[in-house]
Amino acid sequence: MDIGFQFEVIYKDSDLLQVRVSAWNGAFGGTAEVYVGIGKLEEAAAQPKGFPNDPSDTREVVWGAFGSQSAGGGVSMRFYCADASGHAYVDAKIQSDSLPGKPVQFVNLSQPIEASAVDSFVDELRLVGVRKAGVARLEGVPTAVRP
Repeated sequence: MDIGFQFEVIYKDSDLLQVRVSAWNGAFGGTAEVYVGIGKLEEAAAQPKGFPNDPSDTREVVWGAFGSQSAGGGVSMRFYCADASGHAYVDAKIQSDSLPGKPVQFVNLSQPIEASAVDSFVDELRLVGVRKAGVARLEGVPTAVRP
């Protein structure tokens, strides 16, 4: 997987979509399969639209659910600027499904992004929601990783 986030519809019915969310920042990564209601991907795509407006702009999007009593996994993404120059980042928390006899797994990662990548992601995610199929990607900016 490339650096960044990928959202892929893997199942659909009349009420919901199951979406596999994968993330990799070059050092850490994780995957969760989350359930979202029909129309929720389009709503979620509206959250980061136009990010960042200014260096104090912060947005948050949550898919699925967190906790051991929920079906499926959970993903939260917080979009923010790290400085007055508007260097943008996403902090993500990913939780796997809670399956009997298996431990719940968590990943917390931070990924630098560019505004143009957010614009592309918003368009792709909205289209995936409308079609109820496909893949949307949020491309990350590579960072140096020490050997």
